[in-house]
Amino acid sequence: HVVASSSLYDGRKFELPKYEVLNGVHVHRLAISSPGRERFRQRLKGYLSFYLKAALKVNVLPKPDVVVTLTTPPMISLLGTMMRILYRSRFVYWVMDIYPDIAMRAEVLSPWGPIRAVWSAIGRMSYLTANKVVVLGEDMRDVLLRKNVASHKIEVINSWASGEEVFTIDQGANGFRKEHIRPGRLSVMYSGNMGTCHSFEAVKSTLGKLADDDRFEFLFIGGGKQRPDLESKLGAHDNVSFLPYQDREKLSESLSAPDIHLITLQSRYDGLLVPSKIYGIMAAGRPVIFVGSEQNEIARIIARADCGIVIPEDAPELLHDALERLSADPSEAQKMGDNGREYFDRHFDKTIGVKKFALLLEKQGLEPGVRGVRTLAHKTLALVTPDGLLKDSVDSLPVPSEN
Repeated sequence: HVVASSSLYDGRKFELPKYEVLNGVHVHRLAISSPGRERFRQRLKGYLSFYLKAALKVNVLPKPDVVVTLTTPPMISLLGTMMRILYRSRFVYWVMDIYPDIAMRAEVLSPWGPIRAVWSAIGRMSYLTANKVVVLGEDMRDVLLRKNVASHKIEVINSWASGEEVFTIDQGANGFRKEHIRPGRLSVMYSGNMGTCHSFEAVKSTLGKLADDDRFEFLFIGGGKQRPDLESKLGAHDNVSFLPYQDREKLSESLSAPDIHLITLQSRYDGLLVPSKIYGIMAAGRPVIFVGSEQNEIARIIARADCGIVIPEDAPELLHDALERLSADPSEAQKMGDNGREYFDRHFDKTIGVKKFALLLEKQGLEPGVRGVRTLAHKTLALVTPDGLLKDSVDSLPVPSEN
């Protein structure tokens, strides 16, 4: 069973069923007021509405053997703690981002205020009561170790993309590229959230130098807090375009359209979140220029896969140099993109991540003291892993050589 809200990620109005069964998974969607991702107070109101309705909903569903909670909305992990205590369920805490640290580093939350104290206490309670804490990368694991989360609880399972849904489309046959990118130009795309945590100073500085340069085309796709500022400063240039989030069905076309992708993250957020856009970019077979710290998970992936270039956020001139270099030698960018897809197939395809997660849940479901019918758990997990990998352990999954 999955309990979710009925609102979409970007706040668009769309009528979703309150209840449906998808491939054997019972999806329960709760109606809440949601203004999207922009207004904090209204977003908080939506969060509180969801907490209340979710707490009521889980009490009328079958009692679970294993409970998984995310970190968004903030404090939803309290439900996992509650069910661990009341129902003796196993609790897996899937940490997508680390709060309230992000809010404090964004300087929107005082480190000395009561909200921070309560939020931190809830986070500590969740880490203590969770049987397993799943993080998205090594840098996130290091942050939690510094917070004294027990090392045996932490599992690193990277985010993923579907290699069947996102794949390389030849640029000559790419309708999205034909529509939005003029021929003969080196195209650079930023696709996804342009939020508080992302760094755009180097991007704005570089685009200022390359504004209206007909060798380049820049596309910004998505939304977020920083988009209006970027659009006001860069949108007037002939070689810069802004587009809304694209439908899932168009991801292969849009992610395959540019010659190069941009990802940015301010170094002060290292280990607190991992931008998931890199996995779709690698699946599309396109190279990445990452503006951020070399200690970030994204930078580590790029170095291991040899699929792009890492630019320190305080060295905007290096971003300009990298674009000039790839413009002069397009074959280098193509090689990086090919490397990325090859590495993706070995490490980040959806089938790999889902198997790791399913095996983790299977092991938790077999732990003593868990209520529920074992046979039902096996049948449910078999829907996720039809190839019979349930008999294996997480540690038995093959780890491809870094070479």
